[in-house]
Amino acid sequence: MPKIDLSTLQQLNDPFHRFNMSVRTATHDQKAAAKESARNSYRPALQPAWLKHDGQVLKFDAYFQEPVHENPKETYRIRCCSILFYLEDGTMMISEAKVKNSGIPQGTFVKRHRIAKQDGSGSFYTYEDLRVGVTLSVYNRSFRIVGCDDFTRHFYEASLNQPMQENEEPPMDNFKAESLPPSEEVVAARKAMMAESKKYSNIALGGNRKNEKLQQYLENDRKVLRFQCYWADQTKYGAYNYYVLLYYLADDSVELLENMTRNAGRDPYPVFWRRAPLRKNPYVNQVPGTVEPEAVYYKPEDLIVGDSISVVGREIVLFDCDDFTRSFYQSYMNYEQDSMKIEEPKLTHVKLSYPPQTGFGSEEDSLASCLRLVPRQPRRDVTKLLVDADKLMRFEAIMVNDVEEDENRRFIVGVYIADDSVCVWELKQRNSGHGEGKFASKSKKKNPATGKWFKPSDFFVGSIVEINSVPFHLVGADEAALLRMEEDPEQYAVANVPLILRKLGMLRQYLQSNAGGQLNCPDVQAVANQLGVELVDHELITLARMYGEYFPSENVAYINASDVLSAMAAERGE
Repeated sequence: MPKIDLSTLQQLNDPFHRFNMSVRTATHDQKAAAKESARNSYRPALQPAWLKHDGQVLKFDAYFQEPVHENPKETYRIRCCSILFYLEDGTMMISEAKVKNSGIPQGTFVKRHRIAKQDGSGSFYTYEDLRVGVTLSVYNRSFRIVGCDDFTRHFYEASLNQPMQENEEPPMDNFKAESLPPSEEVVAARKAMMAESKKYSNIALGGNRKNEKLQQYLENDRKVLRFQCYWADQTKYGAYNYYVLLYYLADDSVELLENMTRNAGRDPYPVFWRRAPLRKNPYVNQVPGTVEPEAVYYKPEDLIVGDSISVVGREIVLFDCDDFTRSFYQSYMNYEQDSMKIEEPKLTHVKLSYPPQTGFGSEEDSLASCLRLVPRQPRRDVTKLLVDADKLMRFEAIMVNDVEEDENRRFIVGVYIADDSVCVWELKQRNSGHGEGKFASKSKKKNPATGKWFKPSDFFVGSIVEINSVPFHLVGADEAALLRMEEDPEQYAVANVPLILRKLGMLRQYLQSNAGGQLNCPDVQAVANQLGVELVDHELITLARMYGEYFPSENVAYINASDVLSAMAAERGE
């Protein structure tokens, strides 16, 4: 091909280039040769489909279902065919492979042309509409695509980056099913049916019955395997039901007897499974005369201690056997039967809960109406009421509900020793916005932390108690309360000096380093917390009252270290 550069084109702008004799003019033969060499040599950048996909064909395997009328052997047939899609012009062809002696005209089903979609849009099928698992409608007939060849799968994955799903198997019709060779199960069923018919014919013609299990009966007569087993009833009121399983070696029959306990409340019929062969695959005929599957019976090798068998829908677990059964398995299978220990579930006695309080009187009054038909007055400790009638322990408290308006409020918590009742009064505070007076009336109150009634031992300096859904921090106590608790150290552990001294055993080194001086109680409490010893404020107040100084008005307490060390030595007997 002659190449034309820019200089040549500039010369062509001048019409007098025809009179330029410096360049030799090409002859007619040279022009014809150049034209012939340029033919079929041009290849555009965007190639048309007839050039890009020349000779490329997508092949799909499909089938359609054809109804068969007035035929007792089949109601439909499956006809397999191939769908060819030509990429060069978008045409399709559907052909059916010829089956010998089928009696059906086969071959080209749809000739090659562009097939229009039947959705009313007027468009034609393209390669994007063809996929494995897609159903195409071609001239009112549905074709199910079930597979494709390797080139088609590679085209969709490489060119379109769309993976194709795995091939499917076309369904089977009666014509193809009859052409397949019979399976082993069918052959076995036919042989069993023929053997049964031969046996029946032999007996009908006067022959005798064959005793097939005579040898087994003669060798194993009166030999019975005995197993202990149970069934765990998982229903709401179920329990463990125990059985005895008897396996008769003479005829391979099984008998299951139920071990009923005394007063079990069941009917006195202990036979759960009457002596008969026990099938592994129980089957119930819905219609008489239908063919049943071959029966599979339980054999001695299926009865292993620890395994379970199914009897009338119940999973029976074998957990023990007798000595004869163990010796039989040792000689028959060279297997040693095990023995399982059955742990009975713990019986829980469910008690009915008492109804809630009626609202009249106290909870004891409501409970008395539940215990007896004729309610009685709840018993009270009259001695305690008379002896401790005028005894009251009072504690100073503050709210710890994290509300800024309640930080300056002060309360008095009173505990009555006679009946363990509790009441709360609020002290007058200037500019607090709250009036003084009763905050909680006198009554027995429950501790939300434990769910039990409050006791006097629950109240001590440093504790947090919740009364009427309000947490109170007890920050002080009056002299009467402190004396009351110190007089009864057995009931109030926070006022028991020997117990407190034992807690201070880990603080001996700290006390010895400060011997001869007085220690501030908050400092002692901080050191104890670092050493993992829990000391409450009331315990430190008790030590300060015994071995130091305590100023309740200023809420300041000091402990004499030397006196505490001397008391600790005396407690140990040194």
